[in-house]
Amino acid sequence: LVKSDGEPTYFLPDIAYHRDKFARGADHLIDILGADHHGYVARMRAALQALGHAPEDFEALIGQNVTLMRGGREVRLSKRAGTMIEARDLVELVGPDVARFTYLLQSIDTTQTIDIDVVTAQSAENPVYYVQYAHARVHSVAREAAARGVERRPLDTVDLSVLVHERELDVLRRLSELPDTVAIATRARAPHQVTTWVRELAAAFHRFWHECPILRDDVDPELRQARLWLVETTRIGLAIGLDLLGVSAPERL
Repeated sequence: LVKSDGEPTYFLPDIAYHRDKFARGADHLIDILGADHHGYVARMRAALQALGHAPEDFEALIGQNVTLMRGGREVRLSKRAGTMIEARDLVELVGPDVARFTYLLQSIDTTQTIDIDVVTAQSAENPVYYVQYAHARVHSVAREAAARGVERRPLDTVDLSVLVHERELDVLRRLSELPDTVAIATRARAPHQVTTWVRELAAAFHRFWHECPILRDDVDPELRQARLWLVETTRIGLAIGLDLLGVSAPERL
């Protein structure tokens, strides 16, 4: 903990910092560390045990390297010998929504390659745009319904049993998975589970949108009401998922 010249190693203030977090009321500490910090975990756990804390009160998640690509070539932004890119560099390059969502596409312990051209494109290949566009599309239904004077009746007056089309059922299945998805993601420290769910819900809604008309004149009024509620619950689901990920849910794109 102390070097031969009497100066503390970097590890000593780290121990003090963890002890201070416990002193401020934390009962479980989670460190997110780089791929080269495997040896750090056992040392910190031992130090905290020496201070009287149980081993299970400290948890470490080991991240892996992320490579940025653009135009088929690796992007190097750092001014420090071109060997490291800080998170702020990525945010400045693509924006906070894209940076956060893209980083959460995979498990933290998976090496990632982020293609700047893909995640900044307004296309279905861009997972961030694809999900946010689904949310914006949901709001477009509400605006069009209002313009046509179509009101969504109270839910308890709507017959949802008319939702039998495979695309409708697919959306309902995805929506029903949200509670379990959040619970699993929480227990496993795996926010990418929520990202995957949001993408699957967005994909299901886009398919529903293309195959199941909502406001067209030839749609049965009862079916229209049920589909309007399906759209509304999709809006709620997408908004919850994006909020959990810290990503904005735009009403227009």
